[in-house]
Amino acid sequence: MSYMNIKLAALVFGLMAIGAQACESSQNLPGQNIDLYFEKNSAQVSADQVLKLANWAVDMRLLYPIQEVLSIGGLAEMSEKEPRNLVTQRAEIAKTMLMQFGLTQVPYDVRGRIDKPFGSVEPPEKVRRAEIELSPGCPNNCCDGQ
Repeated sequence: MSYMNIKLAALVFGLMAIGAQACESSQNLPGQNIDLYFEKNSAQVSADQVLKLANWAVDMRLLYPIQEVLSIGGLAEMSEKEPRNLVTQRAEIAKTMLMQFGLTQVPYDVRGRIDKPFGSVEPPEKVRRAEIELSPGCPNNCCDGQ
């Protein structure tokens, strides 16, 4: 193989490698979800739910060092005592716990929702929760699937 052919092959290989690393559009990884469940009329978190959330938070910090946003939605049933307060309390307690577990460098989006008695297809114990979703990011908003 001649010197020119080697240089040409190296150039083509280099260009292919650059193209494989380039990102054609902004893209990030899929969201990572967990639900934190509560007893009826309560915003207190049971020990098993605390442990579940702590483990999830540690995993998220290790797996996804870049974090775009953490969304938390507090939910309550309409039939619960003071459901508007409960949705706020549930979302805020989830946020506080996640921050204590080290998810502090990410913007938070906190909201609440009350489910109507006949509007939900889920059993009541599944409605009383905080829905949590971490949107992981990638360097330069370009994930290559790795």
